[in-house]
Amino acid sequence: MIKISDNPLLYLLDDFSFPSPYENFEDGFIGASYDLHPKRLLEGYSRGFFPWYQDDEGLFHWFVLNERMLLKTDEVKTTKRLRQKLRSKKWDFKINTNFDEVIRHCSKVKRKHEDGTWINKSFIDAYTKLYELGFVISVESYYEGELVGGFYGVAINKYFSGESMFYLKPDASKLALIYFCDLLKENGVEYIDCQVPSEHLGSMGGRVYKKEEFIPIIQKASGFLK
Repeated sequence: MIKISDNPLLYLLDDFSFPSPYENFEDGFIGASYDLHPKRLLEGYSRGFFPWYQDDEGLFHWFVLNERMLLKTDEVKTTKRLRQKLRSKKWDFKINTNFDEVIRHCSKVKRKHEDGTWINKSFIDAYTKLYELGFVISVESYYEGELVGGFYGVAINKYFSGESMFYLKPDASKLALIYFCDLLKENGVEYIDCQVPSEHLGSMGGRVYKKEEFIPIIQKASGFLK
């Protein structure tokens, strides 16, 4: 790791080390790496960092935002209508049976205030490798046997960071989230890291935390803080 600027504070992540997440980064941008090596991803996520996009020069930009949205698994908001759908025989929910299709669908979702998707081939390759190593989970919604929604994210010990979600049928991603929260809660996982605050996830129960609040939560769940 090389400090390349003091103002703004920026690092070149040329090895597998990371700066303190509590440093004063401008807009949460800490610097860039040349690749998304599995070890770099695991080291970064376990400390509270995440890569957001790849620039035109091929560098991967890393962030630790000053505010982060987390969703407590026992506070996910649901309704009687959604719970009825969860119990319906027309709907089915699975884990890690169709990761390739889930990330492919997520890569096609257009985001508000963004020109395109940040999930390019480099990201797909990196997270596919992480999935093969057992550190990515795919959550899938099926309606009458067809994949209609879901999401994927990074899982390290009791830490889960949701990366991207999609839906082809109304409520499909919401149902997947409620299903997964129930599953995580049963296994002692308290939070889902939603990363960037959004109106949609806020409506599902997500709350915004300051850096001083969310970093200890993430590091304890990931096992970085022993």
